[in-house]
Amino acid sequence: MNDTTATAPEPAPDPELARYLVAHAAPAACADALIRDHLGRVLIVDPGYKPGWDLPGGMLEDEEPAPALLRELQEELGLEAEIGRLLAVDTVPAERWGRAIISLVYAARPRTTVDAAALVLQPCEIRAAKFVPEEEALALLEPTVARRFAAAAAAERGAHTALLRDGHRRPMPPRDHFAQLPAPMAAATVLLRDTAGRVLVLDPSYQPQAELPGGTVGACESPEQAAARELREELALELPVGRLLVVDTAPASATGHGRAVTCFLYDAAPLTPAQAGALRFADGEVRAAHWLDPKEAARRLPPHLAARLTAALRAREEGGIVHLRAGDPATGQAGATGGGTPAAAARHGRRRDVERGRSGV
Repeated sequence: MNDTTATAPEPAPDPELARYLVAHAAPAACADALIRDHLGRVLIVDPGYKPGWDLPGGMLEDEEPAPALLRELQEELGLEAEIGRLLAVDTVPAERWGRAIISLVYAARPRTTVDAAALVLQPCEIRAAKFVPEEEALALLEPTVARRFAAAAAAERGAHTALLRDGHRRPMPPRDHFAQLPAPMAAATVLLRDTAGRVLVLDPSYQPQAELPGGTVGACESPEQAAARELREELALELPVGRLLVVDTAPASATGHGRAVTCFLYDAAPLTPAQAGALRFADGEVRAAHWLDPKEAARRLPPHLAARLTAALRAREEGGIVHLRAGDPATGQAGATGGGTPAAAARHGRRRDVERGRSGV
C-alpha cells in the first residue's frame, strides 16, 4: 500500500485563523525533566530566582515542549540529554499564580554518564544541582512539585501518563483507569492474619466495597514485589510476603472494566499484637481496617474476594495452590461447582459496582 500522506502538500494556513490563534489568550506552559543517574537517584536543582528545590527545566517560549526542555537543560546545566516519554501533565489553575499554567514532566536521559559536580550551572538561574534518592527529593521539593514528581515517578514505573490538577490526581472513569495499566494486567493481594487467627479486611477510601490488602502490579515489578510494596504504602507495614496461595484468572468479560486480569494472593506470617497496633494508613487509600473472624470477613467482602479468601484459607490448611477462574474453582479442582456458584452469579452485580467506582480486581 502506497503512503501518499507523507508527500501530499500541506494546505496553506487560513490567514484569518492564523491571526486569531496568534492573538488568542493561552495558558503559560513549562517542561521539566525527571533525570536519574546510574544509581537511580533523581536530579534536582536550586533555582536562584525562587526559594526551594525544583526539577530541572523551565518555561516554554514560542516553541514545542521537548525542544524547549532540551534548550533549558543545555542553558541552565550544560547537559545534553535525550527526551523520552511524557510522564505527567499538571494543569495549575489561574487562582494559584494569576494565570493558568500547564506543566509537563518528561523522562530524560543524559547522553553520557553525568556527575552533578561536573554540570555547568548558569549563574543567574541555578545555585546548585545534585542527585538525591527519591525520598530526599520528595522532602526537598516544594509541595506541589513534590506531588507532581511523585506522580511522574509512578508513571515512569508504569505504562501511563499521570493527569493532575495542581499536583493532585484527577478523577478518572474506571474504564479509562484500567485501560492504561500494563498488560497483562495483574493484581497482588495478601492474606494478613493476627495471632488469634483473625483476617484483616480494609475499607478503601476510593470505593464502597471492602478489600483485602494489595493492589495493581506495576510494569517493572513482580507480583511478590507489588504485594510487599502495597503493604508498605497502604499500612506502613514492612513484612516479607510468604508463599503463593491462590491464582485467580478472569477474562475481560468477567471483570466489568474491559481488561482481563490475573490476581495473585499470598500468605504472610501472622502479625503480632505490636505489629497489628502499629498499622497506619500511610497513603490515604484506606479509611479503616478490621480484624474479623474468617467467616465474618468472607461475609464482609464482595463475592469474588470472599471466594479468594476461602480458597486461600483452604490452601493454607491443605497445601498447594488453588486456581480460580473469576472466583470459581478451575475445572478439575476439588470443589469445582461450575458456572452456577455464588461467585459466578455475582459477576453481573460486580460489573455494575465497577462502573460506579474503582472496584477491587
